[in-house]
Amino acid sequence: MKIEIGGNEYNVKVAKTEEEQIEGLQNVKELPKDEGMLFIYEEVEPETSFWMKDTLIPLDIIFINEEGEVISIAQGEPNSEELHTEHDVKYVLEVNKDSGIEEGDMLELEEDENTKVNKTKMLVIGSDGKPQMELEGNERIFSRKNTKTLITIAKRAYRTKLDRDYKFLGTKLFKFLDKQDTTEPEYV
Repeated sequence: MKIEIGGNEYNVKVAKTEEEQIEGLQNVKELPKDEGMLFIYEEVEPETSFWMKDTLIPLDIIFINEEGEVISIAQGEPNSEELHTEHDVKYVLEVNKDSGIEEGDMLELEEDENTKVNKTKMLVIGSDGKPQMELEGNERIFSRKNTKTLITIAKRAYRTKLDRDYKFLGTKLFKFLDKQDTTEPEYV
């Protein structure tokens, strides 16, 4: 699958099963510059550790949180049994050492069957009782009013390219999300 991180694109193998995650990149003798392995966990791992036993090439071991942000990078040396540990991890990316990926970089991945993990579907029911749309895990619906507000602010930020306008957009978005999260559910 293709991912983008730190301004670079990679073709990665996805390791979702326990067996795939244990094997990792062991015994790989050469890894092209634009390839790697992405470990995807079903749930956020409170603590996860990686080592380089039986791994023949130096790697960057990149720990990524649920939001897709790089939280730390470990330098893995071939055949080392040193543990590299991180907390609250959703993804780990292994690529060639000295990749240039930095803390704070964001992971962008094309969602496909390999990256979907136990997503729940939700139906939005119309006044006629029939489904109007189907949502899959972590999607949000905003009111028309809030959607128009966000679009207006986003257009202004895109046009001006000013940090304060992007900050205002983010603040407004999180305000809407917080209101959704703290409002009692309503059923009509």
